[in-house]
Amino acid sequence: MEFEESKAAMSKALSDRNMDEFRSTAADAVSASEDTFELIQLTSIITVAGQADLASQAAEKAGSLVGDDPKRRAEAAGALRALGFPMVAYRILKGMEGGDPIHRITATCLVDMEEYESALDELVQIQDHTVYDRIMLSRIYSSLGEHAKAIELAELIEHENPGLYDAMVRYVDALMMAGRQKDAIKYARERLKAKDADGNAIAAYVMRISGKEKSAVGYAMRAINIDQKHIGAMETLGICLAQKGEVEKARIVAGAINEISPGHKSAMEIIHYLERSHAQLLGQLGLLPRAVAEPDLPPELGAYERQRDNDLQTTQPHEDH
Repeated sequence: MEFEESKAAMSKALSDRNMDEFRSTAADAVSASEDTFELIQLTSIITVAGQADLASQAAEKAGSLVGDDPKRRAEAAGALRALGFPMVAYRILKGMEGGDPIHRITATCLVDMEEYESALDELVQIQDHTVYDRIMLSRIYSSLGEHAKAIELAELIEHENPGLYDAMVRYVDALMMAGRQKDAIKYARERLKAKDADGNAIAAYVMRISGKEKSAVGYAMRAINIDQKHIGAMETLGICLAQKGEVEKARIVAGAINEISPGHKSAMEIIHYLERSHAQLLGQLGLLPRAVAEPDLPPELGAYERQRDNDLQTTQPHEDH
């Protein structure tokens, strides 16, 4: 079967909820393909379908066939890292030269692998830092326990980049990882005064991390009503639905994100959360093949950023008084 025919057959199997057929077709496609970027497409499709072990096989094969062309290697590494395979991406990048872009993606892979000191070594070699490099630096500081530096930098980034959602998220992340949940909630309340999508999305994010699922869903829905393509709000909504056991709705949200931005990490995060938390239920609903739904399988590969650093290292819900 040709590659495009295989993709069409996989799409039909998904529509029919025939995951055994999907898995069989996908496995044959992975086995037959000798093209790195075909295999990356397969990795994306298979990951969104919740087939972590088969997606890992596709990603590993893609990495092994990438060849020596520097541009091709960098593009493949970036795509595989975004799909949740930082180790494969890192192996592709290792030893490559290429200035800031290579240092940047290598640092990102190392952060995903929780190798924070090595990530810092890569990050400081970047000559022309972007706002996202600085956001990554703040995250590294938080992960290394240097919370004062992380918060100071995150606050500066947020101040210098008003309206940048990722900067807002990093600021509240920094606060909450430092144990300052009340300050994060206070910030979210201030952002709500703007009555925009970002403000509601930030409030949803903070409420989810604080253990207030119902409030998180409410704010996320408000954000989506304002901006139907707000991926941050959709991610929060999808994870809350997964936490509540509403598997089908969570997968619909992940699929909507993937339609807006194919292969977006937020969609992968929702899917990986579902795999980790609801494998048996997914199997019962026909959304995973029987073999994958067995409870004694090992954890999935490429899990999403350790569920946002283990939900920002919080262990108890924090009440908003």
